[in-house]
Amino acid sequence: MELWFLTGCTAVGKTALSLELAQLLNAEILSCDSVQVYRGADIGSGKIKPEAMRGIPHHGLDLCAPQESFDVGQYIKYTQSIVDQMGEKNKNLLIVGGTGFYLKSFFENIIDSIVVPEIIRRDVRLLYERGGLEGLQHAIKSYGSVDFNNSDWNNPRRLLSILGKQKVTSLSQVELKNFFSKKIYPFDSFFRKVILLEREPNSLNTRIAQRVGDMFQEGLIEEVRNLGDICLPLANAMGYREVRAYLDDGQKITEKELKESIILATRQLVKKQKTWFRRQIPIDYRINLDEHSFNESFDFLRRFCKNNEI
Repeated sequence: MELWFLTGCTAVGKTALSLELAQLLNAEILSCDSVQVYRGADIGSGKIKPEAMRGIPHHGLDLCAPQESFDVGQYIKYTQSIVDQMGEKNKNLLIVGGTGFYLKSFFENIIDSIVVPEIIRRDVRLLYERGGLEGLQHAIKSYGSVDFNNSDWNNPRRLLSILGKQKVTSLSQVELKNFFSKKIYPFDSFFRKVILLEREPNSLNTRIAQRVGDMFQEGLIEEVRNLGDICLPLANAMGYREVRAYLDDGQKITEKELKESIILATRQLVKKQKTWFRRQIPIDYRINLDEHSFNESFDFLRRFCKNNEI
């Protein structure tokens, strides 16, 4: 059984090619998206509709209620069960998406693979509600030495996850990193190939604006309203975060301004994703979708998948 990966920035155009690739590779599809795991979070996450799946089984969607936290440790356990199923079916698995730590978990051990009990999750969330980002940073330092990049150190979601693991293990963040770097990780023995989809900046910005516009037409605001109280990871997700603030503030800005804020947030996310792919993920093949037609792009990918080289 083989693990194939199709990744790239938000709005680059992964879904359409993933369906073609899955058929080519005799594969089922596993979503690698930390928002698509939540039931009801459909529009804001760009979740594929059942009628668009072409009969290809899709995994990793609608795994939990929007009020329940779901982290990469749970994702790894779930993925292991899907990989086992593919082995029994004699099928390959195509992992599609761009959530950084979910993707990275296929290539090395990461701190988040520790399972944290819900009671500890609640304690950590309460600490954040009372003490904010500084409260999380202080608590993490209390366990010993730290080694964060600036982005992670100022990311509440990342710090909530780290602190939960520290409360389970009593290890410092550096000790946790060293501990996991020495362990064998679940997918080390599998054949793995990563395809990265890219576009020119202006083209990607246009697609982002179109994507956000489509979400509003499909009812993004109503979707967020209907979800009600949701867990912190989902509440902080791009799109959901901005709409929640819009609703909580009594809709003091216009929908046009709200839309523009989500477009800007998406562009900022894309910049972070590009850096992440460059530094954290082993890329085997890149293709710029603006340089070729869809059919040409798929032909190049077909040749790569067959020969593992262009």
